[in-house]
Amino acid sequence: MVVPTKKEILDFSPINRGEKEELPPYRRKAFFEVKKLLKSGLIVAITGLRRVGKTTLMKQLLGKDAFFFSFDEKRYTNPETLKKVVEVFLEEREKPLIALDEIFRVDDWAGILKRYHDQKKARFILSGSSSLLVKKGVESLSGRLLTYYLPPLQFDEYLEMKGRSPEKKPLKNIFKIRKRYEEEAREFLRIGSFPEILKMDEKTAVDYIRTSTVERIVFDDIPSTFRIEHPSKLYDLVRLCATSSSRLFTEVNFAEALQISRHTIFDYLLYLGKSYLVDVLYPIGSFHKALKKQKKIFVKTASIYNALAENPTIGQAVETAVYDKLSEEKISFYTDPQKREVDFIWNVPVEVKYQTVITSRDTQHLLYYMKKFKKRTGLVITKDLFDEREIDGRRVLFLPLDVFLLSQNHILK
Repeated sequence: MVVPTKKEILDFSPINRGEKEELPPYRRKAFFEVKKLLKSGLIVAITGLRRVGKTTLMKQLLGKDAFFFSFDEKRYTNPETLKKVVEVFLEEREKPLIALDEIFRVDDWAGILKRYHDQKKARFILSGSSSLLVKKGVESLSGRLLTYYLPPLQFDEYLEMKGRSPEKKPLKNIFKIRKRYEEEAREFLRIGSFPEILKMDEKTAVDYIRTSTVERIVFDDIPSTFRIEHPSKLYDLVRLCATSSSRLFTEVNFAEALQISRHTIFDYLLYLGKSYLVDVLYPIGSFHKALKKQKKIFVKTASIYNALAENPTIGQAVETAVYDKLSEEKISFYTDPQKREVDFIWNVPVEVKYQTVITSRDTQHLLYYMKKFKKRTGLVITKDLFDEREIDGRRVLFLPLDVFLLSQNHILK
């Protein structure tokens, strides 16, 4: 067991010596939201996918009388190091704000922080990349912990970081948008979502996503938490999920493809989901019935899809990006025995048709669903078409991808 010295702890970051650390000037929306949470006096935990900017966000929130330490290195992931770090910072300042990165790797982290919090000795802001480990802390820190999910970089943030000033309109006012970003949207599909890759060329960005995000999760984060018998099979499953992103799947089919048991697929998908790398989307209906049907698999972002999928296509990348945009909402998809399918069921049905020409056949399933479930409005995500049409007494909005990604989620009727 390795425990750092006081000097090593204080030298870990310039922040610990009262100096400024050079940080990106751009502040995401999350900065202002988490800042409000810190005023509650509770412990604040930021979770999310690796490399989406959790550490940068924490450091941007630190001012005077604040300290930072990371447990990303395995040698420091022990309770004694956590206790030593907190005690060193308490010696330096009275009631400091202490930022602890990747703390969820430390055994009994919640129990240790609970004692300091209850004694009002310090305030804490935490970060980590596993929702399951955070959940364990929620149980131990009942009434003391607020969690905040930091999503991958969204399209409006991507544009702002590149110096643009995009208009953001609610869907009810979407046709008032004047400025379009078609080329930037296509670029976003390839290298968006992660702040650090904005200035990289595509090849470098792909390598970064594979090594700094996916491989760290598969070969480091998950095995440090769960017993993984086949790490290479876990990585193969991630690649299979990427290649299948936005498509129907069953655990049985995945098990046959990878030559491992169905139960192992269930477990591995759970671990990948808790690491924010892969999501499963269920069809509409009761959860019990949905479990028996085919589901859809998604990797978290279009850039992950493009980095890992075998022979990636623009259609799957777009549908993955649309999912990423909607994923914080309550969504499902529709399918029936006649093989009619609607890509997403949100507060309105959403179809993805990223193509130049949209025919009446392309809206058949959408209109069928709208009539069956008495929905007045539907969305079609397109490549170029930007229009609103009345079809068979139903209102259909045709929105290009860039316009949709800039829309503010809003209840449509």
